[in-house]
Amino acid sequence: MKKGSLSIISCFIFFLLGITTNAQKVSNITFRQEQSSIIVSYDLETKMSCKISLFVSTDDGKTWQGPLKKVTGDAGNKIVSGNYSITWNVLEEFEELRGDKIKFQVRAEADNMETVIIGTQEWTVKNLDVSRYRNGDIIPEVKDHKKWVELKTGAWCYYNNDPANGKIYGKLYNWYAVNDPRGLAPEGFHVPSDTEWTILTDYLGGEYFAIGKLKETGTAHWNSPNYEATNSTSFTALPGGSRLDYIYEFYTQNQEFNWIGESSKFWSTTENIESEGYSWIRYLSHKYIYQDVGRKIHTGKGSGLSVRCIRD
Repeated sequence: MKKGSLSIISCFIFFLLGITTNAQKVSNITFRQEQSSIIVSYDLETKMSCKISLFVSTDDGKTWQGPLKKVTGDAGNKIVSGNYSITWNVLEEFEELRGDKIKFQVRAEADNMETVIIGTQEWTVKNLDVSRYRNGDIIPEVKDHKKWVELKTGAWCYYNNDPANGKIYGKLYNWYAVNDPRGLAPEGFHVPSDTEWTILTDYLGGEYFAIGKLKETGTAHWNSPNYEATNSTSFTALPGGSRLDYIYEFYTQNQEFNWIGESSKFWSTTENIESEGYSWIRYLSHKYIYQDVGRKIHTGKGSGLSVRCIRD
């Protein structure tokens, strides 16, 4: 069936479900058809802003597809309490949708992604701290360093395998998690490319001038001296350190992790085509007056680094 055909609309049978948590309540869900679109109305009660998504099932709720992309209206982030509607442009997303086992869900989830707008970009202000890909699949935590360095698939860890560090600095991910097609970033966001990092630093006057504008001020987390830190952008870069992608066999001390308090290292999704096994990263330091937001490739894909996300 070609896209644009409206014959499928007449045989829809609709069931709509609200997904409710203790903090968010979706109710009074109704719908109406307008040509090739479906208008879903709902009420939301929430104590905090929410991310609203629409899902569809064609097998009576056994499996769900979504969040649906071809929607306009009151879906997405930062939705607060009120009466709303979502318009789904059915034929832009599905060539065919018919049957008597079709159900819809309106999902409300706490939108706790704090962001800041810098120039034309919107960045998260905390390091990523998720343990599942966007589709719900689990990202494994790998504590054993020998297993970590052998990985060619996605994984995460806490610095020094200590959850207390995770509460401050988020998780450290290898590049394979960053570039997994299932999506590491939450819905509506993605891990930035090397080009997107460059857009950020160019807007701030270049890599040399950007560092102080991005770093958290003071020495609560950064080692002293925390040179030139103003955090004028509210990006609030934290020195979460990193995990090595190799083993120091000639050291007796634990050398798996390094540089907490001294540096921020953030992944990009961009591989360095001239250096196999490496990806471009951004590096911020605490101690050099002339240190810039370094664009570096010396960190291999098996390293554990912090992740910041950018709005789609």
